[in-house]
Amino acid sequence: MTSSPLHVGWLVWGDESGGVATAVLNNAKILLDQGQQVGLWCLGPGALADVAIQRGWAVHWLGQSSALHQRYIRHGFSLLGLLRRMGMLLRLRALLRNGLRQIAPDVLCLPWPDLMPLAGPIARQLKIGLVLEMPNTPSHYPLQLNQRIYAWASKRWRVRILANSEFSANRMELVPNVAVVTPAVDAARFDPAQVVPVTRAQLGLPEQAVVLGLIARLDHSKGASLVIAAMALLGAEAKQLHLLLVGGPLSSSYADSLRAQAEAAGLAQQVHWVDTVPDPERYWPVCDLAINARRDAEPFGLSIIEAMLMTRPVLAHSLGQPGVTVEDGRTGWLYHQPEPAALAEALRRALASRAQWRTMGSTARTEALRRFASTAASANYLQLLRMQAQQAHTQTA
Repeated sequence: MTSSPLHVGWLVWGDESGGVATAVLNNAKILLDQGQQVGLWCLGPGALADVAIQRGWAVHWLGQSSALHQRYIRHGFSLLGLLRRMGMLLRLRALLRNGLRQIAPDVLCLPWPDLMPLAGPIARQLKIGLVLEMPNTPSHYPLQLNQRIYAWASKRWRVRILANSEFSANRMELVPNVAVVTPAVDAARFDPAQVVPVTRAQLGLPEQAVVLGLIARLDHSKGASLVIAAMALLGAEAKQLHLLLVGGPLSSSYADSLRAQAEAAGLAQQVHWVDTVPDPERYWPVCDLAINARRDAEPFGLSIIEAMLMTRPVLAHSLGQPGVTVEDGRTGWLYHQPEPAALAEALRRALASRAQWRTMGSTARTEALRRFASTAASANYLQLLRMQAQQAHTQTA
């Protein structure tokens, strides 16, 4: 197995988007670049499946309904809800078992923890290595219940759990054999020398404005409302600031609340909206600074790395991986409380060091390439997958 190409598959719902979809696509690409074989096993159609097809990758359909995902996760914790979820799980297992018996990868990667009960028994039976690529930092549960579930699953179904950062790994102290594998980044795609950017004129941005870029899914946790509130606190100091929000959905109650907030603060003309785009790299050049205002702990922050690759200094909430990724005063600025006042003070610091932005951006790209896009990291990822496939192959079902 060590001399032949490794066949790596991802079990996905098919409708993933945002950071999870990007992580799957990037990880698959770095394996392809190393001469390995990749494929997606999709439980339904959707954005991620479409991109994989466009790239010419092998896509195996296990179901035809995009509603499978919501039907599986929506059942609550009542007795009836659990029974319905179990029934759905058994139906999904039948689909997966049939699909993997026809074409089985050496190792199957899961981007969601709730796919472990689906894939675990089948992968063990068919001697397929199983890997959970954790998309988030585990939350604090009473009695560390979620960690205990992960520990049990990793033993019962021989799942190797890959944390997306040291911060996430430290939240899983009860889970054995956790490895840290940061999500792959596409340095060739996020190369300012190769990107054809959109223009400020196309987006209605004044040429002399100082533009803050927040490229993320539009929901409360991403902190767009904090940025608007911080700009309001700056008062006259924010006259030159404009906020570019790239990410949807723009037709939502949260988007409406942001528009109302900006209007009430007198900032309606300084907040600019772009829906979800397939090419975020084209929007970073029109931004002077990148901002990550996530309210809770950021498990990794792929958009931070992408901004750094595009030579943008980053202003970020320090809780989680950004506190390690961003070097305060060198590649960006950190603030330590998810509050408008703390963010406003960080903006003041950033504006005061405007003369250093170009140097900071250049340093940011150098650091991102060194720390998150190295050939050593890619080789380590492949080695972990190969070891998991080998162990599954040699163990009894």
